[in-house]
Amino acid sequence: MTPEKAAFYTRLAEEYQIQLNKIQTKIYHIGTLRLLCVILTGVSLYLLYPQGSATLICIGLTGIVLFCFLCLFHNKLFHQKSYYQSAIAVCRRELQLLQYDFSGIGTGKSYQDNEHDYTNDLDIFGEKSLFSYLNRSASLIGESRLAEILQNPYTDTDVIKHRQEAIAEMADKTELRIRFQALGGIQEEKAADKKEILALSNISLSPSPFLRRIIQILPFFWAIAILAAATGFMNGNWLLLPFLACATLAFARNKPVTQIQTQLSKSLASLKIYTRLFETIEQEAFRSQALSDIASTLSVSEERVSKRIKHLSSILSDLDQRCNVIAFLLLNGLLLWDFRQLGRISDWQKENARQLSSWLDALAEFDVYCTFGTFCYNHPDYAFPTLNGTNTPVLKAEAMGHPLIDPEICVRNPIDLPGRPSFIVVTGANMAGKSTYLRTIGINLLLAMTGAPVCASKMELSPCRLYTSLRTTDSLANHESYFFAELKRLQKMVERLKQEEKLFIILDEILKGTNSIDKQRGSLALVERLIKLNAVGVIATHDLQLGILAEQYPQHIRNFRFEAEIRQDELFFPYRIQPGIAENMNAYFLMKKMGIIII
Repeated sequence: MTPEKAAFYTRLAEEYQIQLNKIQTKIYHIGTLRLLCVILTGVSLYLLYPQGSATLICIGLTGIVLFCFLCLFHNKLFHQKSYYQSAIAVCRRELQLLQYDFSGIGTGKSYQDNEHDYTNDLDIFGEKSLFSYLNRSASLIGESRLAEILQNPYTDTDVIKHRQEAIAEMADKTELRIRFQALGGIQEEKAADKKEILALSNISLSPSPFLRRIIQILPFFWAIAILAAATGFMNGNWLLLPFLACATLAFARNKPVTQIQTQLSKSLASLKIYTRLFETIEQEAFRSQALSDIASTLSVSEERVSKRIKHLSSILSDLDQRCNVIAFLLLNGLLLWDFRQLGRISDWQKENARQLSSWLDALAEFDVYCTFGTFCYNHPDYAFPTLNGTNTPVLKAEAMGHPLIDPEICVRNPIDLPGRPSFIVVTGANMAGKSTYLRTIGINLLLAMTGAPVCASKMELSPCRLYTSLRTTDSLANHESYFFAELKRLQKMVERLKQEEKLFIILDEILKGTNSIDKQRGSLALVERLIKLNAVGVIATHDLQLGILAEQYPQHIRNFRFEAEIRQDELFFPYRIQPGIAENMNAYFLMKKMGIIII
């Protein structure tokens, strides 16, 4: 991120803080007015008590109306306060990640899978991971979708190109992205909310046709009956019978209705969040195909989805009125309130339930574009890769660096894999940069296939599945040694290649768990097998003998190295990749310098 971006977020946070201070001042003043309203109404009622009931009723009603108005305004101010606090938090998070400070940032550890093709090896999830650095999700469904894309990126060039266009467009919509994130951060969302919302389509709610007819008639019945009683046409005591009948029916069905209400209420808070997020999308015009498709999904028969979701939220809020005992008795006795609201929800289900999943998916996808749009905006020096489907080249990049390494110290290197099969064998001393180079390749290849820009001045690639073996671990639970776990991973890789699956392979120190002679024989044989299986990738090793493969397969294998230099009895790492096989090793030098061995 450039200093200009830091200055931008700092200035924006200051502007939001000014607005927040104004809102807090208004909240204080409105709170004071509410208190004065109560005091003045009470004093007026006391002083004007002799004036009669008509005057007192007018004063009381005026005080109540004014107090309610102030309460509504007060609540609106509190919502604005929460928004500005959330927007400030968004800006501060950007400034924090500018310094590569990951404290308090979500790790995405719940998505971690040690058996995955590459996520564990490339630090996609966990502490100081790519997920932590990328994630700007305004919703948990967006976060889940981001994790899914990082685990299963796209390999279709047309899809990736459409995503590149959408991400580039989102990068220019900074105000929209910050507003979207800030609105999502106002309230806490629960992981189970999406499941609860989608369960709406499976709940049987509709009252019987006969009961629906009664519900429709009740308001007219009560209007006529009350009018008749008021004019003396009938004895008002008879009104108690239909009231008790309706209330008794509601009490009889209280338990199942309460269960339904509890289930539906769990999703109410998230629905309110989603409504604001839907509105934010609907108010914007988009150029790119991908974002335009999302906007189209959120429009049904020229009616905005936010309006439909807001309507459902309103129905659920009305159903919650039954929680008050007095309200339950009055509303159900007069209007069969419970059944009326269940009927309204049932009608909403019939019209919208089937589309609810696609709406939430569209929201999650937009959330992901906001995340990658912010990543693109924060890194104007990153490049969108050129895509091809010809395998020529499979991957070629210039000045490629690791996005999680501070640009001040990040050393960028090239790569060129011209076609299938082809491999680069990287040798070098400990700590010289081999493993970082492998992860740099993998993480940029992954970013490229999500549609995001990459940490390189230029890149061209043919998208394919990524497969790594960098940090295989043993398993006590499955009684597996480290060596056997690595063999299983390599076996899985070979089986997929035999099925003619296109893989980009990254391996670090093949067969670490066996002796040097056995390891050398196995490594040589494996690389030869990979060439025959039309594979492509990068292999890092300390075994200099792997370098002889370039002589046997000059069209498919090339040697590169990272060297360590000794300058004035100090070890120096340039971290620059060079052609050829490594000449210098550093273990003996370091052991002597640290006093581990004495010569």
